[in-house]
Amino acid sequence: MSIDKNIVIDLAYLKEVSSDNNEFIIEMIDIFQAQTPGYVDQLEAALKIEDWIRVSEMAHKIKPTLTFMGVESARVVMASIESRARDGVDFESIKADFADMKEVFQIIYLKLEDKKKELQANG
Repeated sequence: MSIDKNIVIDLAYLKEVSSDNNEFIIEMIDIFQAQTPGYVDQLEAALKIEDWIRVSEMAHKIKPTLTFMGVESARVVMASIESRARDGVDFESIKADFADMKEVFQIIYLKLEDKKKELQANG
């Protein structure tokens, strides 16, 4: 699967559900940044031992967090990893996609820091 590393963060969903409450959005970004690296590590650990059920479970857990942060391209890839792991197919491509996604997550974390700074500056 081709993974787009030109990541776009679209906080429209969080803005809508929070009625443009910047404090709430910042809190959600903080939660994402605190929890997601652990989920990614758990997914990676499951991949290393080829525990495909656990890979599917962790991808499923990560997927909605990407929706909240408005990173649709990454959510699509995570959904694909979840589906293939659950179905027991394309194990090598799952590993390759996850390796790319690890880079993508680093980009997401950096871009979310920038978004957070913008939100803090705008009060």
